Amino acid sequence: MNRKAVITVVIFCGIIILSGFTIITVGLPKFIKDKSDFKINYTPSPFDFSVDMGNYSLSLNNKIGDNFKNGSQKIVNVIGGKIYSGTSYIIDTTQGAFQNIENRFKK
Repeated sequence: MNRKAVITVVIFCGIIILSGFTIITVGLPKFIKDKSDFKINYTPSPFDFSVDMGNYSLSLNNKIGDNFKNGSQKIVNVIGGKIYSGTSYIIDTTQGAFQNIENRFKK
């Protein structure tokens, strides 16, 4: 087997192992999760995927669109204040694109 095939097989096996670990951890009963420092919670509707590891946590939920929209609007506003008025068309187009991103993440 060539090198690309080996890398592909290793990546594919890693994805299978990671998804299996995630599925098993999500399916554990609540009383087992309460005693553990590592917790994964998932609900499909409304979308919420959270990983808690003691002091650290990662949460992906349906508010991603809101956070992305608000953060991008702040960036566009700061940059827009420093750019000459001749580029206002580009700024308006970019801001309009980011405003529609919220609707793509919500169901």
